[in-house]
Amino acid sequence: MLKATPSLAELRKLAQQAGVTVKELVNTKSQTYKQSKPDLDAMTEQEIYELISVNPRILVRPLLTNGKKLLTGFKEEQYREYVK
Repeated sequence: MLKATPSLAELRKLAQQAGVTVKELVNTKSQTYKQSKPDLDAMTEQEIYELISVNPRILVRPLLTNGKKLLTGFKEEQYREYVK
């Protein structure tokens, strides 16, 4: 994800798998977010995608998917259940 930024369609698919919006894929605790301080609430989905394209480190990580479901961030218990 850091070397090849996903397309808007791919981000939408990932967000759908996680049951969140593209905006919720932004890690508001990351240094990149804190330095740029974007107003996500005022941004369109396209603008958020452009922000992610320029700063892929702003995405919540890690992202783990099996093609149907997506886990975001490191939530140890969820990962244990996911890989069983």
